[in-house]
Amino acid sequence: MKPAQIPNDKIKISLLGASFETGNLGVNALAEASVKVILSHWPDAEIAFFGSGFSPKQERLNIAGRDISVRTVPVRFSKNVLLPYHFLRFVLYGVLGKILPGSRAKDRLLRHNTYVRTLYETDLALDITGGDSFSDIYGSKRFYTGTLRKWLVVLFGKKLVMMPQTYGPFDKRLTMILARRMINYATLVYSRDQAGVKRVKELLGEEKAGEKVSFVPDVGFILDPRRPNHEEIDSLEKIKSANNTLVGLNISGLLSHGEDTGDNVFDLKTDYPALIDSIIAFLMKQDGTAVLLVPHVIALHKSDAPAPQSARRKGYGEQSDAAVCEKLYERVAAKHPGRIFIVRGSHDHGQIKYIIGLCDFFIGSRMHACIAALSQCVPAVGIAYSGKFQGVFESVGVGDCVADARRCREDELLEKVSSAYQRRDQIRENLHETVPRAKRAILDMFKALEL
Repeated sequence: MKPAQIPNDKIKISLLGASFETGNLGVNALAEASVKVILSHWPDAEIAFFGSGFSPKQERLNIAGRDISVRTVPVRFSKNVLLPYHFLRFVLYGVLGKILPGSRAKDRLLRHNTYVRTLYETDLALDITGGDSFSDIYGSKRFYTGTLRKWLVVLFGKKLVMMPQTYGPFDKRLTMILARRMINYATLVYSRDQAGVKRVKELLGEEKAGEKVSFVPDVGFILDPRRPNHEEIDSLEKIKSANNTLVGLNISGLLSHGEDTGDNVFDLKTDYPALIDSIIAFLMKQDGTAVLLVPHVIALHKSDAPAPQSARRKGYGEQSDAAVCEKLYERVAAKHPGRIFIVRGSHDHGQIKYIIGLCDFFIGSRMHACIAALSQCVPAVGIAYSGKFQGVFESVGVGDCVADARRCREDELLEKVSSAYQRRDQIRENLHETVPRAKRAILDMFKALEL
């Protein structure tokens, strides 16, 4: 396939499915890492978060040592159709732009609305769909609104590249049809796991998929850690330097809430809070081990990290890791004085990554918390509640470090944790070989867009 030719000077890029307006640090990590990838290939690119947030704004970011400005352009589906950035406004301008006979009239019209102008002037649209929301597992509404934003790219005739993400499952016929059409339109399609490559090829057929579908690891691997300016960091670094084996433990508020209410919507084979208690008991039996409780979802709003539709109806989307970690700390810290610690306060995604990097071993139930560890060559075990964990861990050669709570009982999950803990030095050595290759593949992905 002949790559698409993209201009390299002052390229204008719209990034869909990425946002900093969420308490889910994994989503935030994807947003910053996506910008880093773009700037590594097009240093002077003008970047807009298209379809992100509830109101327009200008973000000032420091990425890879550079101060940059990124514009947020919402695409709303609210009842207030008079909003200048309402979805229907984009549709109206897009349709009129197609039927206007002269280019001057078209230019005047499509540049009149500043939000429409952003899409009209876009050279390239990149879509990451929150990493795993290009699926109907999180409910039809989320899929349709995300797909309609992508459809605006099609309406305006812009090149679309699907960034590394999870594809499917598509359990409804209509969502499968829409997904196939959107993927078929895209110039390039990247999957963050091999299973996604296979699924896309099944959707399109081998001949249509051709060479445009390929594997690239999750962009979260290239997120830069940032040392927080908090007094507690000095304390954590002292724990690290005191010849302790510091084990980070990320506890999912989403999974914990499911057990509290008795709604096992993820079909886990184990009681999740009981599993966490057993993991802590195991770690406390290891000489010189200290445990650091690390939240990765701090506070959620309605539009934040997706939960299955049945889970959202029951309030899962409101559950943060921070509250669950605090509750556990209050219950167990006194039993193990000086051995259990907790991350408190306000930290962004880069700062949390720095903290996770202090650990010698990590156990996480949020995938991007695990990526924060693996990308810094910290041996990690993922307590999986969906299929997305397996492919991401396999991308750096540690697929055997996934403990799938949907398929394994508590004793089997503990065996996974114990085995990885005993092999942590070997796993670390392997990561030192595989992680640099994964990062290079991510930073090189846009080479396919040049002649």
